[in-house]
Amino acid sequence: MYCERCGKQIDESLNYCNACGTQLRREVLPPQKSLTAFMIAALACTVIFGLLILAILMSTLLDKVPNPDPIIAFGVAYLVVLFGICFMLSRQVSKLIDGDLKSREFPPRSATPPVQLPPRSLNQLDEFREPASVTDHTTRTLDKIPARES
Repeated sequence: MYCERCGKQIDESLNYCNACGTQLRREVLPPQKSLTAFMIAALACTVIFGLLILAILMSTLLDKVPNPDPIIAFGVAYLVVLFGICFMLSRQVSKLIDGDLKSREFPPRSATPPVQLPPRSLNQLDEFREPASVTDHTTRTLDKIPARES
């Protein structure tokens, strides 16, 4: 096994890297309730309590008012608003579910920086070759080219 921070080979039974001191084993935290579960619960409560309030209002107002037309218009407007609120909440729930699925596809990045390998020193490079001289390249064009004998 190798340390994810410094790249040194380490024993798997260790909790910390001997070279850089990075914690190797992560503590397992108890699972937390996700924001998605809270949003789904909020959506369900909004629908249930919204319809319950509408039913109570409609039943009390229809008994007391002789002309039911404004009460029915109020009920329709209330349902439109309730539907709009539920639609916006359901869009947010779908975005949260997509985010949860994407986070499960790729492992989360750790807070430690990636391993940086040291650069190669000159003694590890191939044989050093001196560049050709500038004068060699420029005076070579002035050399006489032997003529071909026919």
